[in-house]
Amino acid sequence: MIRYILVDTRYIFMSNSVYIENQEQYKKAVNHYLSPNRKDSVKTQWEEKFSISVIGNAIKHLEETYSPKSLRIMDFGCGLGEGFILVQNALESINLADKQVSYLGLDNSQDMVNVASEQWESSPNVKFQVNDFRYEIPEQPSEIYLSCGVPYSHLTQAEARGSLEQICQRIKQNKTKSLIVVDVLGRYSIEWVTKWQESRWEYRMSFVADGKEQKPMMMTCYYAPDIQQIIEEAAQKENCQIQKIEFCDRSIMAGRHTSTLEYNPNIPPYRHLINSLYNSEETTDFQELILTPPSETAPSEVTEFFGTFSRMWNQLIKEAAEFCSEELEISETIELPESLAGFREELSQFKDNKQDKSFRAHVVEPTLANYLYELESTFQPGLGVGHTLIALAYVDGTK
Repeated sequence: MIRYILVDTRYIFMSNSVYIENQEQYKKAVNHYLSPNRKDSVKTQWEEKFSISVIGNAIKHLEETYSPKSLRIMDFGCGLGEGFILVQNALESINLADKQVSYLGLDNSQDMVNVASEQWESSPNVKFQVNDFRYEIPEQPSEIYLSCGVPYSHLTQAEARGSLEQICQRIKQNKTKSLIVVDVLGRYSIEWVTKWQESRWEYRMSFVADGKEQKPMMMTCYYAPDIQQIIEEAAQKENCQIQKIEFCDRSIMAGRHTSTLEYNPNIPPYRHLINSLYNSEETTDFQELILTPPSETAPSEVTEFFGTFSRMWNQLIKEAAEFCSEELEISETIELPESLAGFREELSQFKDNKQDKSFRAHVVEPTLANYLYELESTFQPGLGVGHTLIALAYVDGTK
């Protein structure tokens, strides 16, 4: 029996001119990726939970629409094969744990492929090979062309388009109905408002666990309409039909650079604060959690989203503070949507315990954290306003 441990290690692709340098950067960051300290509450109770839900719903749509006999998965920038674990967890979440799955992990690091192959040697349905998906997509048919850990962001837009054209070419060639998962950095994350006017810029993994200086690497960030256009152009060129494209924003409020403050020093360290809500040994400052909408220039739908989202976010914090007999600098009171309105009612069930000092840390704060996650996951607009933008393209190559 395989024991599945969700590890978020990705080996990323980059332009040839910086290949060697960035390869060394990722080798240095491996300890961070494998460190148990990286598996904080945000990672396990927000990010992984959301990713499993997104992939689970996508597979469910494949099942309902195409009814594939098995799932053949090709994972780009596979690292140690955590994409396979994500799919396994997603299948379990939709009661399809017995679904037959074959997995091919592709990575342009021979060392990474060697380690992954050794770790999964007892699983005959899991294979790895060296590959650079900018230049070559294996010919074997796949129902899911997977990516996670933003490998497409390490490519230029032209390289991303070329890779997607090749994928669509394989879908047409093999006459499959397939899901393409394109995982990229969101352009309008609150983590990097100072970079909003640029689509490609020097990005540093300054959040790595070893605390050493990290050299920058070029990364491309995406607004949803831009990546949609690239996917549609790729499919059209290869004469594939797109059934639909969906977008999801992950980690709107808790990307790792909300704690480094490297690209936006004017926000509170939200990831640290949300982790604190889950930590019964800490008392979180509710006032620090307040969100002021970004004032930088952005498309109107992005600006409107942050305005609406911040009011709901702040209302939840206000209700938590009021329950703890605190007053915050939030003058506005709004009526929350039905999915969030139960927060006050849930807390009121414990009104007899509200004077207990430990009650705040053990009940109020983690309950607030869960409702904040509900807000973020339910009302995410799929625009590119989070740390990660996930595009789900259902492509038909049978016609």
